[in-house]
Amino acid sequence: MNIITRLLTQSDNAILREEMSRLLTGLFKGEIDPKDVFSPAYQQITDGHLLDYSGFIQHLEHVRSQIRDIAFRVEQIGCHDTLLADRHIVTVTYPEGHQAEIEVYMFATLCAGKICRIHEVTRVANGEASARALAHATG
Repeated sequence: MNIITRLLTQSDNAILREEMSRLLTGLFKGEIDPKDVFSPAYQQITDGHLLDYSGFIQHLEHVRSQIRDIAFRVEQIGCHDTLLADRHIVTVTYPEGHQAEIEVYMFATLCAGKICRIHEVTRVANGEASARALAHATG
């Protein structure tokens, strides 16, 4: 059973939110291999910006290079068959110490136990409006 199929079998919503928060945080901190979560044909559309799998890897690396810390808090989540949807808050701490909170509405399509497509819409909930660009930046 892989990371994604474990999420789909979780019936306790509080545990599901916690597991998804850990997954997203671990992914962006480099603690989880993207190959374990995303299909090679992965596509992500965030605020109208399209990334393929290699573009997403560049995005992860770019985000890591721009921040001191990152944490995800999943507020709401739902899973059904091949759909995973959540609303999460990303708290980013920049090297200078200031923070931003970005609210994300995410809709993921699942294929063969991995995420194959994500559509996201973001907004800066707290911090400078320019923080929103981090949600899709690749360098």
